[in-house]
Formats: sequence, C-alpha cells, structure tokens
Amino acid sequence: MNGHRALIFVKSPFHRYILIYTEGEFNLKVIVPASTSNLGPGFDTLGLAVNRYVVIDASASSHFSVEITGEGADGIPTDERNLTAVGMKTILGTLPDLQVKIYNGIPSCGGFGASGAAIIGGLLLANELSSTKLTIDEIYNLAVKIEGHPDNVSAALYGGLVVNARGGNGTYSRLKIPVESKLKFVAVLPDSKVETEVARKLLPDSVKLHDAVSNVQHSSLLVAAMASGNYEMIRQAVHDELHQKYRKELIPHYDRFSDAAMKSGALAYAVSGAGSSCVAFCLDDHKSVQRALEDLIDELGLNWRAEVFEPVNKGAEVFID
Repeated sequence: MNGHRALIFVKSPFHRYILIYTEGEFNLKVIVPASTSNLGPGFDTLGLAVNRYVVIDASASSHFSVEITGEGADGIPTDERNLTAVGMKTILGTLPDLQVKIYNGIPSCGGFGASGAAIIGGLLLANELSSTKLTIDEIYNLAVKIEGHPDNVSAALYGGLVVNARGGNGTYSRLKIPVESKLKFVAVLPDSKVETEVARKLLPDSVKLHDAVSNVQHSSLLVAAMASGNYEMIRQAVHDELHQKYRKELIPHYDRFSDAAMKSGALAYAVSGAGSSCVAFCLDDHKSVQRALEDLIDELGLNWRAEVFEPVNKGAEVFID
C-alpha cells in the first residue's frame, strides 16, 4: 500500500470502537517490571516491583503472531493462551493484526510475577489501540480479574510497594509506597517451578483467629516499616502464619537456605509469591548473603542461581514510535 496506513474499526465487547493500524510503519513498546509478592505476611495483598522486566514490541503485520525470547521462552505459549494476548483480547474482543515480540527477563522458576507482567503488557498495548481509553484504575481491576489476585499485577502496573484491598462491591483499591534502593533482595532461583494453582491447593480453607490476627499485625508492621524507611523493622515484620509453612514443603532445602541467609546477615527470608523462588531481605550486607547462598548451592550440587534484585518505583511504561 506504498507506506499508507489502512484503518479498521472493530467493535469491542465494551461497545467501544477500536482503531487498529493494519498497514504502515508504527511500533508500540511496553516495558513491565517483575514483582515479588506476599513478602511474608501480606498474602494476596502486598506486591513490590523489582528490576527485572518483560519487554513487548508490537508492530503492524498481516496477521497476529507472538515471538518469545529470554527466560523460559520454550515454555511460554505463542497462541491465544499467551497472557499478553489474553490481556489484549480482553479489551479489544479480538486479536489485531500485529507482530508481537516479547523478551522475558523475569526468572522462569516462578515467584516474580511473570504472568502479571504479561497481562499488564497486553492490557496496555490494547489500550493504546483503543479509540476510547480505559483509566489506569480500570486496567488495574481488569488485570486482577484475569490474574485472580491483585499483588503482582498492581506492582507491575504502578511500581513500588502496592497495598491492595478488595471492596464490598468487588472492585479493588490500592495505595503505592515508594521503596528506597538501599533495600535489596537476594533471590534464590531454583531450576524448577512451583505452579501457583498447586501451591494454593495446599492452603487450608479456614485458619485460627490467633493466626489471622498475627498476620494482620505483621503485615501492618511491614507496611509501616516500608513507608517510614525503618527497614531494620523488617526483622520483626516478615512473619507469616497463613501460607509459607505449607508452601515451603514444595521448595527443596528451604530451611537450609533460610538459615544460611539469616546467619550471613539478612533481615528476613521469605517465599516470593507462591515460589519456587525465595528472597532474602538485605541492606548493606547483601553481597555476603549472596555469597553464602551461592556457597550452599555449590555444596548441595544444585543448578540454581542467587541474584540481587532491587525495588523499582516506576511501573509499566508505554512507548510509541
């Protein structure tokens, strides 16, 4: 078509008319951060963005396609099951004629919000193609519906530490707290994945009042520590009675890695999301903690990694060429 753009208007399930470029030169790029969630006591409530990213490039094509590179690329669907595609179709009602290239920089062992980042990326891409824009809070609530819980998608979208709560009408509210980069997370990254659905099935349907109160206390203390910058208080705040004692059974050598992290100076050690990755909360001693965890990996003969992550306060970004 000699460089001219052909335009198609498609009616979406939301009764909006979608503007889709099917010919011509344009490019959309979305960069979405990873996230660690729960942080011990904040089950399905707390998410914190960290410095690993999914990068999604989309350009006009004759048909819809997905190409994936990076961490765990071989195990990520490239058809309509792809979560970026799911996010796009949720808004547009169809998959537009785009070539979508996804680079996944998020560890594939689970626990760092790869699915949430992919969903957010798809929703933001689709929103740019829509003639009627959703607000960021509408995108947030759509993402929660797709993901099933708010912690990772909220951190991916907004950045920082995000506290989430479900209202009586079923929609979610959130509040973002910036976190300083002096707080580090030494992540233990196994070579196997714990599926979130499997990890959730281990959890009891009801808990004792004492345990519920304990988690309210500790999650409140953790948020206060983060908001005030009193990161030393994390030592007391990262204690959980709701999920970790069940989920750690799916993570080999959990107690040994926890002990090694604490003895080398970590503030706390926790399962990241549903696992299988875990994180040691650290300040200036993060290098010694990383060395101790790497030494244990070598001692046990494991094909695992220990990497340092930092919090990021910038959420997902969209760039248009």
